[in-house]
Amino acid sequence: MDNVKFWQWVVFAASLAVAFASGISAAVIAAADGDGRSWFRRGRKKYSQPTVEELTEEKFMMAEANIKMLEQKELLEAATEELKDKQAQLEAHKVLLMRQNDKMADINNRLFEVNEELSREKGKSEKLLLNILPPQVAEELKTLGQSRPVLFENVTVLFTDIVGFTSKSAMISPSVLIGELNVIFTAFDNIIERNHCERIKTIGDAYLAISGINKDQSDHVANILQSALEIIEYLEERNKTSEHYWEVRAGVHTGSIVGGIVGVKKYIYDIFGDTVNTTSRLEQHSEPMRINVSSEVYALTKERFDFVVRNATELKGKGVQKMYFLEGIKGADEKGEAAI
Repeated sequence: MDNVKFWQWVVFAASLAVAFASGISAAVIAAADGDGRSWFRRGRKKYSQPTVEELTEEKFMMAEANIKMLEQKELLEAATEELKDKQAQLEAHKVLLMRQNDKMADINNRLFEVNEELSREKGKSEKLLLNILPPQVAEELKTLGQSRPVLFENVTVLFTDIVGFTSKSAMISPSVLIGELNVIFTAFDNIIERNHCERIKTIGDAYLAISGINKDQSDHVANILQSALEIIEYLEERNKTSEHYWEVRAGVHTGSIVGGIVGVKKYIYDIFGDTVNTTSRLEQHSEPMRINVSSEVYALTKERFDFVVRNATELKGKGVQKMYFLEGIKGADEKGEAAI
């Protein structure tokens, strides 16, 4: 009984399937166009297999496309190689530039060192010029390359000479003698400079200095007198402890002189005129460790310095002249110091 029911259900299901399929086929046929062909048949005809000509044309087009792609590929590869070459050149230029920069840095360092050395040498040269020339003369020589003689209307000259130098030098070795003169004249230079004066030159054991050739030195007479007093004081103190005993005579005169550079290879600044000659005569008529001054010096400074009147004396080429010994500064304190 159960088997009969099973087969009944199978027949019923098959009937339903046939009916469903028939309905779909009817719908498809109804959707067909006027000539009775279905969309399926129409689609097959529309997308039918291409002709030989069409296939040939399509192959040519594909070949052309491939050729163009190959050409583009070659161009791209060439551009890539060129770019690599440019990059290599750029790297080479970069390395070369770095090397050049290093060389420039070395050259700049060397130039800096050379400039520093030149500056030091220039400083030494300028210092040397100032040691042998008055400041304004050295400046004129640096600026113009030459210096013309100048007339100085009001200056004061100091001339000193070591007493008995010739006889003493015969008893001292040359090295010791030069050493002694170097120490003494260096001390004189310091005194002269401290009092705004200028050392002109030394001639053996003689020492020549002047005041008034620089600007703003209206007090040139007092400056020279102060220097002369300090020179005497220095030697007195040195003689107390030194193995060698030295004394000087000094002469001072004021007036006009001509100053200028003598020579073209070895510069020597010298002063000329009657004032220089008179100062030398005054020194010759002085006494050991005394300062002999002219009546002109006395007249200008008698209110500030103490003097001792001397007998009138015949000076070569000048006739009879009044002379005075400089004793010191008026109002000096117990230590011998005074402000002038």
